[in-house]
Amino acid sequence: MPLPVAHSMIGASVAAAVYPKTYGWWKLLCISAFLGVLPDFDYALNWLRVGRGGWHHGFTHSIVFALFVGAVTNLVTGWRSVRAFIAFSAATASHTLVDYLITESRGVSLWWPFTDHRYKLRGPNPIDYTWSTTSFWDAAVDVLQISLTELIIFGPVLLVVIVLRSMSSRKGKMLHGMDD
Repeated sequence: MPLPVAHSMIGASVAAAVYPKTYGWWKLLCISAFLGVLPDFDYALNWLRVGRGGWHHGFTHSIVFALFVGAVTNLVTGWRSVRAFIAFSAATASHTLVDYLITESRGVSLWWPFTDHRYKLRGPNPIDYTWSTTSFWDAAVDVLQISLTELIIFGPVLLVVIVLRSMSSRKGKMLHGMDD
């Protein structure tokens, strides 16, 4: 059950790995970080009491949803390329795949709308996602500690991907005689 910190860092890392460093690249990474968290907005369906509930890890956690979001984001942002579509779709799908790997729930609707079956790997979770329910303050401190742990784990991954992408971008410019 990763929190938004992990999902956003992973979403941005995936997009950084897929999309070449160009003008507006940081905007693409911010959008991809948001897309990495987007599937969890299905909580709103439960809060609004749409249907009978149980929406979390439903259709928003599917590959089809990730492809749909990638296409819509591609159109809305103006990045109308196959690579941008792949980056946006992969950033969204990263959320689903992380939840598939370490969810403690019934699983994710990975192949919705083809099946309603929920899938999960039941792999070991590297972070303990339990927090205190004794008081609001204790719970807030626990969530902050978990968020910092996610930042310590996934922040360096994002930084390494950014540095590697920057190096490959610079190397490509030098090979083509376009170095500043």
